[in-house]
Amino acid sequence: MGMLQTIETLSGRPVEFKPDSSLTLRATLQLARNGAPAHVLRYRPSNDPLDYWVAYQAGYLLRLLELPPSERFDFSGTGVAGDRVHELLTAGLDLNDTERSEAPGFANAVAHWAMVNLRSYAIGLRIDHWIADEYPSLKAMQRQGMDAIQEENLRLLSRRSGKLTIPVSLLGPVAASALFADRLLGRSTYAIPYRAAGVLDLGSALLAIVDRVPPGAAHDRELVDAWADAMGMTGWYAWIPYKP
Repeated sequence: MGMLQTIETLSGRPVEFKPDSSLTLRATLQLARNGAPAHVLRYRPSNDPLDYWVAYQAGYLLRLLELPPSERFDFSGTGVAGDRVHELLTAGLDLNDTERSEAPGFANAVAHWAMVNLRSYAIGLRIDHWIADEYPSLKAMQRQGMDAIQEENLRLLSRRSGKLTIPVSLLGPVAASALFADRLLGRSTYAIPYRAAGVLDLGSALLAIVDRVPPGAAHDRELVDAWADAMGMTGWYAWIPYKP
């Protein structure tokens, strides 16, 4: 049974595909909730390996659906992330007036990005491993897709607004992703830039957590919480019961 058929069987709803040129991500899956007739997978029209992105997005939903309803949770911010990132951004810096005025907006943008990355990369590494093991026919597409992700992530190392840059502690997930991609694809180059950025040790620590925590979906919250603890993000989010 294909993964999309499995989703339909487990959830009772099909997956619809909708091109969306406004997406900044390559694909995103909106779950069918509140009586919606279908899950909606929006994708950015391009020459990218769509089958890989579909499998990757489907993996998140499959991990949710394989859990009993009482064990399904949503990841929700507690409202403190922006302030915490602002503190990290500005600590020890002598900012000019322009930088001080831009700091809150930059901090909120980084906070949103960091929260998304905390959950998506921790679980996403599990999904990429699953795709590699269960869908070897996607190997070439997965390699192409992961290469594109690593190229995009490198731009984060130079993202700045004046003296304001992404705090090193929040770059851990992308460093862990680079190390994981090197290992999965048999390379050694993705992680090199993160050593110079001073974040490779944290990336290694996060990847070690992935290796230590059991891989089943029942342990996804444990994995995310362990990453959050290692990155100083505990308390930035809460797990709330999932409502279909």
